[in-house]
Amino acid sequence: MRIGVVGDTHIPEQSLVLPARVAEVFQSVDVILHVGDICELNVLEELQETYTLTFAVWGEGDTREVRRYLDEKRVVQLGDRRVGMLHSHQYVEVANKGWRGLRHLFSRPRSSGSLHDFLVGQFAGEGVDVIVFGHTHEPKVWTHKGVLLFNPGAAVPGHRPSVGILEIESDRIAGEIVYL
Repeated sequence: MRIGVVGDTHIPEQSLVLPARVAEVFQSVDVILHVGDICELNVLEELQETYTLTFAVWGEGDTREVRRYLDEKRVVQLGDRRVGMLHSHQYVEVANKGWRGLRHLFSRPRSSGSLHDFLVGQFAGEGVDVIVFGHTHEPKVWTHKGVLLFNPGAAVPGHRPSVGILEIESDRIAGEIVYL
């Protein structure tokens, strides 16, 4: 299964539309996962109508309308694999250290209290194979405590825009960052 992962679109705050290259990258995906900071529901409608079935969670930058429509956290069953979805702004609230603290802890994946431990802990007991998340705007793919952690980065100008592709098979899971 081929899954498109996008996050931090911030439409219309930082851009009026998704980058044009998203159409090319997502043309052959089976499912799309949006990891929050969508900001407007029409972004999800566009993804679903233009591409394919889309699942999403809300982030701290999302409107009340988006928050009423979506969950803050969810698990999606894709074939025989389970994917946890979370924006991850909750980590900053828990760590109570703000953005600077997040960057510091994010760069130290083996430290206690790390973002990595927080993410895995959010889905403890739920049998997830992958956790997709956003908020940091930093694309990353790595494994922590046997779980693939995947951040597609931000799909908006002002950063190096990116999305992700997850390939999920019965015997393998791989993530790829695609710069737009």
